[in-house]
Amino acid sequence: MNLTSPENREISQESLQIPGTDIYLHPGNKVKLSRFDNAQWIVQFGWFSYSGNRPFCGWFLVAEDGSVTKPLQLPDLSDIYLIEV
Repeated sequence: MNLTSPENREISQESLQIPGTDIYLHPGNKVKLSRFDNAQWIVQFGWFSYSGNRPFCGWFLVAEDGSVTKPLQLPDLSDIYLIEV
């Protein structure tokens, strides 16, 4: 069984395409989001929990200092302005 996104694209744990671009994120990439002034985030894929919810599997961001974990959502992908490998 293959998982697909709403656009019927296959979902992978190895890379995540930023919609409308030829840019792919990979676990371990460092990114910045324009709505978080100076925070740098590390892209991850796997099991995680946030806000006291039960763990689930998917793409997520961890603040570089490890203080915050947040799910990587579609609005985040359009908010990325810096990617370091």
